[in-house]
Formats: sequence, C-alpha cells, structure tokens
Amino acid sequence: MDGRKQRFQKDAHSGLSSDFGMQIQMTRPGSAVGVMEIQERMLNPYGAIHGGVLFALADTVGGTAAMSRGFYIVTSTGTINYLQGTHNSRKITAVAEEVKHGKTLSIYDVSMTDEHGQLVAKATMTYFSTGVRVENLDELKY
Repeated sequence: MDGRKQRFQKDAHSGLSSDFGMQIQMTRPGSAVGVMEIQERMLNPYGAIHGGVLFALADTVGGTAAMSRGFYIVTSTGTINYLQGTHNSRKITAVAEEVKHGKTLSIYDVSMTDEHGQLVAKATMTYFSTGVRVENLDELKY
C-alpha cells in the first residue's frame, strides 16, 4: 500500500470515529456496515444514547459508503429519525445503502439497529463529491 493510501486509512479511522469506537466492518461500492459499542459517556440524561452520537455514526458509515466510489466527499445534508429508545442497548450497527450516485451529489439511507434487532434510527445523508480521487490526497483542498 502506498503512502497516500496509508494516510487515508489512518485519517478515516481517527478523530471522532476513533473516539467513539466506530468500526467499519464492510465496504462495497455504494454500501458500508459499521458498529459502535455504547459507552457511558454517550448517554443522554435519560440513559439512552445521545441523538448526536447516532447522527455521527450515520454520517461516518454513510460517508464511508459514499467514498467507496473512489472520491473524497463532504457531507451536504443529513436528516435522522429516532425511532426507538436505547435504554437496554449496548451496541449499534449501521448499514448504509446507496439511493443515488451522481457526479456531484450522492444520497444514502442509513439504518441503525441495536443488538436486539430493534431499528433505533434511520437517516438519509447527502454527500458532495470533491472530484478528487482517494488516491490523490495531496490535491484535496476544502
């Protein structure tokens, strides 16, 4: 693996996604699967996972699916529906599926379930392609 790809791999698993313990388990063109163990610090005052943490997971896994098309992306918009409480949940799995892949904008649905099979949230994420291929990291300017 060349230096640019190694740098991309490192950057993709650092920052917030690393802090929250998010792990990408599978990536195929237009889709990705990621998991996250729920930690005490991720809970809201009611003892359920904070909505912002679920949104971060949706954006991370959706963005990974979008980048599987070979270009660096940035998030354009995202919406999320919280469907089920997570008081008895310890792990969340997010599955991102491509709705539309376009030249500049791509849309992904992200479903998040807990270890009991409960659908806890569903997000729709839109990403803008920078036009810079993943292997050309040095050209990325934004």
